[in-house]
Amino acid sequence: MTKEEFLKLDDAGKLSFLNSEAATKDFAQISAEIGMTKAELGKIGFYYVGNKFLLKPMKGYGTTERSGNEYKDRFK
Repeated sequence: MTKEEFLKLDDAGKLSFLNSEAATKDFAQISAEIGMTKAELGKIGFYYVGNKFLLKPMKGYGTTERSGNEYKDRFK
């Protein structure tokens, strides 16, 4: 899968793809296949622990996606 194809998936699709690949490959092989570094995966909300990928509960400042926890949205 190319980087563009990977980025077009939704978060659940990305997570399932990464974990299916992690069952047989290590992190270096997976990141080389999709052409993304650990920092790039971290910016879009994924991290690697043990032998599987996890989705960050709240995306950090490095993302441009809304997290849903913005103050203005809760008090309209």
